[in-house]
Amino acid sequence: MSSFLQVTGLRVHYGVIEAVKGIDFSLERGKITTLLGANGAGKSTTLLALSGLIRATAGSVMLDGVELRKLPSHRIVANGLVQVPEGREILTSLTVRENLLLGAYRRQRTGEIDSDLENSLELFPRLRERVDGTAGNLSGGEQQMLAIARALMAKPRLLLLDEPSMGLAPLLVQEIFRTLRDLNQRGLTIFLVEQNARQALKIADYAYVMENGAIVLSGPSAELLENPKVVEAYLGA
Repeated sequence: MSSFLQVTGLRVHYGVIEAVKGIDFSLERGKITTLLGANGAGKSTTLLALSGLIRATAGSVMLDGVELRKLPSHRIVANGLVQVPEGREILTSLTVRENLLLGAYRRQRTGEIDSDLENSLELFPRLRERVDGTAGNLSGGEQQMLAIARALMAKPRLLLLDEPSMGLAPLLVQEIFRTLRDLNQRGLTIFLVEQNARQALKIADYAYVMENGAIVLSGPSAELLENPKVVEAYLGA
């Protein structure tokens, strides 16, 4: 069976600095895959290169048989790869509803968009309570919910998330991860970069570990939870 996303020889440079060093990895359709690593390992750079928000200098990014690497970011979204960015990047001066509708900017069918907006509010009831309020007045957890819901409005086939638990209280982290598991059970393929390695490994099917721009370890998440190197470096003894 061919991979849903196949990344081969991906390289990314910031000037003369090579931040991602020719990595290869793949994602299976309908699975959650996580990418672990310390700060500065190249995880966020990898996601940004997949999304076209920074330009990879070499390699191939094939999504369901379509080469994405040289496409502009809006065309990558149109092909079904959508990213929830680190730091949420919501538009704080707009309402929750306006932020959600911006997620559907490339779509045309108004009735379907209205239905998807309703589905997003069902997924995140807190957003329904604040749908006509200013997004900048939301708590950090609510802003993360809005960032995920906005991405879902683009109808992704593959959802990329960069540090969705950052800065959130433990109960909100649990809620966000339950939602990701629910979305996956509905068939959405998810690629997750997350500092909370234990939580990420608990919900993921497969994991990669990145160090200094290279993939150094990979395997089923259940195995990596028991791997002494992973335990020592990311989970605590």
